[in-house]
Amino acid sequence: MTIFSKQAAKQQSFTLLLVGAAVGILMAVSGPYRSLTHDNTVVAWVNGTAIGKIQYIQALELLSLERRIPINDQDRSLILNRLIEEELLVQKAIQDGALRNDLDVRQRTLQTMLDSIQSESIARYGDDGEASYSAVADYIEQLRDDAVITWIVETSSETPVTKQVEQ
Repeated sequence: MTIFSKQAAKQQSFTLLLVGAAVGILMAVSGPYRSLTHDNTVVAWVNGTAIGKIQYIQALELLSLERRIPINDQDRSLILNRLIEEELLVQKAIQDGALRNDLDVRQRTLQTMLDSIQSESIARYGDDGEASYSAVADYIEQLRDDAVITWIVETSSETPVTKQVEQ
């Protein structure tokens, strides 16, 4: 492997890590899918943001699937430190506006969110394309219901019209 391909692989891994962490936070904050509301146990706080026990256990399970030997205390510590590092990176990305300003990060995050909603739908209703589409539409409608949306429509070049939609 050349130096260039190693660097590209590291950059891709970092981007995927960042996107995955961002998606996790978005899911925890925005919807009924595996959030801290199901388990109030927190394993760490990072600048006021909780890392939940569910997230920690899922990471441990993923590691255990990749290994042939049992998970030990050093592995547990490593996983928790990685989750903390992910959260720090996500917070930095949010602070820097990466989800808004980096089109690639935004598109990957949106696609990951849609994939997650569709996976949840498949788990609930089977491989039904209509049910999957309906689940995405219902989820987006729920987000819209909880949002305050302000439309700014220009009726002429002189007079902008502001319309605030409140649910």
